[in-house]
Amino acid sequence: MKKIIMFSLFAMIMTAGCKETPKAETQAAPAAQPAAQVAPAAEPTPAPEAPKATITNVEWAQALEMQKNGAVLIDVRTPGEVAEGTAPGSINIPLQEAEQRIGEFPKDKDLLIFCRSGKRSMAVSNFLIQNGYERVFNVVGGFLAFPKQ
Repeated sequence: MKKIIMFSLFAMIMTAGCKETPKAETQAAPAAQPAAQVAPAAEPTPAPEAPKATITNVEWAQALEMQKNGAVLIDVRTPGEVAEGTAPGSINIPLQEAEQRIGEFPKDKDLLIFCRSGKRSMAVSNFLIQNGYERVFNVVGGFLAFPKQ
Protein backbone atom coordinates (compact mmCIF):
# COMPACT_ATOMS: atom_id res chain seq x y z
CA MET A 1 0.00 0.00 0.00
CA LYS A 2 2.87 2.36 0.87
CA LYS A 3 4.55 1.57 -2.45
CA ILE A 4 1.40 2.52 -4.38
CA ILE A 5 1.05 5.80 -2.50
CA MET A 6 4.73 6.65 -2.89
CA PHE A 7 4.60 5.82 -6.62
CA SER A 8 1.50 7.99 -7.07
CA LEU A 9 3.11 10.91 -5.25
CA PHE A 10 6.33 10.51 -7.26
CA ALA A 11 4.36 10.44 -10.53
CA MET A 12 2.42 13.58 -9.58
CA ILE A 13 5.58 15.43 -8.59
CA MET A 14 7.34 14.42 -11.79
CA THR A 15 4.34 15.40 -13.91
CA ALA A 16 3.95 18.77 -12.21
CA GLY A 17 7.68 19.49 -12.20
CA CYS A 18 8.24 18.59 -15.85
CA LYS A 19 5.59 20.85 -17.38
CA GLU A 20 6.95 23.90 -19.15
CA THR A 21 4.75 26.88 -19.67
CA PRO A 22 4.74 27.81 -23.36
CA LYS A 23 6.33 31.21 -23.95
CA ALA A 24 3.29 32.45 -25.88
CA GLU A 25 1.17 32.11 -22.72
CA THR A 26 3.60 33.94 -20.51
CA GLN A 27 3.97 36.99 -22.78
CA ALA A 28 1.45 39.79 -22.82
CA ALA A 29 -0.97 39.79 -25.73
CA PRO A 30 -0.05 42.24 -28.52
CA ALA A 31 -2.13 45.41 -28.51
CA ALA A 32 -3.68 44.50 -31.88
CA GLN A 33 -5.23 41.26 -30.54
CA PRO A 34 -8.32 41.37 -28.37
CA ALA A 35 -7.71 40.00 -24.88
CA ALA A 36 -10.42 37.35 -25.39
CA GLN A 37 -8.24 35.53 -27.94
CA VAL A 38 -5.40 34.89 -25.51
CA ALA A 39 -5.62 31.41 -23.99
CA PRO A 40 -5.93 31.50 -20.21
CA ALA A 41 -3.22 29.76 -18.19
CA ALA A 42 -4.20 26.28 -17.08
CA GLU A 43 -5.30 25.92 -13.44
CA PRO A 44 -2.82 23.82 -11.45
CA THR A 45 -4.10 20.41 -10.41
CA PRO A 46 -4.53 20.34 -6.64
CA ALA A 47 -2.42 17.80 -4.77
CA PRO A 48 -4.33 14.96 -3.12
CA GLU A 49 -5.52 15.88 0.33
CA ALA A 50 -3.26 14.57 3.08
CA PRO A 51 -4.86 12.52 5.82
CA LYS A 52 -6.25 14.78 8.53
CA ALA A 53 -5.42 12.40 11.36
CA THR A 54 -2.14 11.04 12.59
CA ILE A 55 -1.15 7.92 14.48
CA THR A 56 -0.34 8.45 18.13
CA ASN A 57 2.04 6.09 19.89
CA VAL A 58 1.05 5.05 23.41
CA GLU A 59 2.67 2.88 26.07
CA TRP A 60 0.79 -0.08 27.53
CA ALA A 61 -0.05 1.71 30.80
CA GLN A 62 -1.82 4.49 28.88
CA ALA A 63 -3.46 2.02 26.48
CA LEU A 64 -4.93 -0.04 29.32
CA GLU A 65 -6.24 3.12 30.99
CA MET A 66 -7.81 4.21 27.69
CA GLN A 67 -9.39 0.75 27.34
CA LYS A 68 -11.03 1.21 30.76
CA ASN A 69 -12.53 4.45 29.38
CA GLY A 70 -14.03 2.81 26.29
CA ALA A 71 -11.16 2.50 23.79
CA VAL A 72 -11.05 -0.70 21.73
CA LEU A 73 -7.90 -2.84 21.95
CA ILE A 74 -7.24 -4.61 18.64
CA ASP A 75 -4.68 -7.42 18.28
CA VAL A 76 -3.56 -7.70 14.64
CA ARG A 77 -1.50 -10.87 15.12
CA THR A 78 -2.44 -14.24 13.65
CA PRO A 79 -4.93 -16.48 15.49
CA GLY A 80 -2.05 -18.85 16.30
CA GLU A 81 -0.12 -16.06 18.03
CA VAL A 82 -3.24 -14.92 19.89
CA ALA A 83 -3.82 -18.49 21.14
CA GLU A 84 -0.50 -18.20 23.02
CA GLY A 85 -1.77 -15.12 24.87
CA THR A 86 -3.23 -11.67 24.32
CA ALA A 87 -4.35 -8.60 26.23
CA PRO A 88 -7.63 -9.14 28.09
CA GLY A 89 -10.64 -7.74 26.25
CA SER A 90 -8.84 -7.34 22.94
CA ILE A 91 -10.38 -8.14 19.55
CA ASN A 92 -8.37 -10.17 17.05
CA ILE A 93 -8.40 -8.80 13.50
CA PRO A 94 -5.22 -10.13 11.82
CA LEU A 95 -3.27 -7.80 9.53
CA GLN A 96 -4.05 -10.08 6.57
CA GLU A 97 -7.80 -9.62 7.17
CA ALA A 98 -7.87 -5.90 8.03
CA GLU A 99 -9.00 -4.77 4.57
CA GLN A 100 -11.86 -7.30 4.36
CA ARG A 101 -12.92 -6.64 7.97
CA ILE A 102 -12.62 -2.84 7.98
CA GLY A 103 -16.26 -2.54 9.04
CA GLU A 104 -15.36 -4.15 12.38
CA PHE A 105 -13.14 -1.20 13.32
CA PRO A 106 -15.46 1.32 15.02
CA LYS A 107 -14.97 4.93 13.87
CA ASP A 108 -16.56 6.42 16.98
CA LYS A 109 -14.01 5.02 19.48
CA ASP A 110 -10.30 5.23 20.13
CA LEU A 111 -8.58 2.26 18.47
CA LEU A 112 -5.56 0.81 20.28
CA ILE A 113 -3.71 -1.32 17.72
CA PHE A 114 -1.01 -3.83 18.74
CA CYS A 115 0.84 -6.83 17.32
CA ARG A 116 3.88 -8.75 18.52
CA SER A 117 6.48 -5.97 18.30
CA GLY A 118 5.00 -3.00 16.41
CA LYS A 119 5.46 -3.41 12.64
CA ARG A 120 2.10 -4.96 11.79
CA SER A 121 0.23 -2.63 14.14
CA MET A 122 1.80 0.38 12.42
CA ALA A 123 0.78 -1.01 9.01
CA VAL A 124 -2.83 -1.46 10.16
CA SER A 125 -2.78 1.98 11.82
CA ASN A 126 -1.65 3.59 8.54
CA PHE A 127 -4.34 1.66 6.65
CA LEU A 128 -7.03 2.94 9.04
CA ILE A 129 -5.85 6.57 8.78
CA GLN A 130 -5.88 6.33 4.98
CA ASN A 131 -9.46 5.06 5.18
CA GLY A 132 -10.77 7.98 7.21
CA TYR A 133 -10.24 6.83 10.78
CA GLU A 134 -9.12 9.63 13.09
CA ARG A 135 -8.71 8.04 16.52
CA VAL A 136 -5.88 5.55 15.92
CA PHE A 137 -3.26 4.69 18.54
CA ASN A 138 -0.29 2.35 18.06
CA VAL A 139 0.70 0.48 21.23
CA VAL A 140 4.49 0.78 21.45
CA GLY A 141 6.44 -2.47 21.73
CA GLY A 142 3.48 -4.68 20.90
CA PHE A 143 2.57 -7.71 22.97
CA LEU A 144 6.25 -8.28 23.79
CA ALA A 145 6.02 -5.16 25.98
CA PHE A 146 2.68 -6.12 27.57
CA PRO A 147 2.97 -5.83 31.36
CA LYS A 148 3.24 -9.24 33.00
CA GLN A 149 0.78 -9.61 35.86
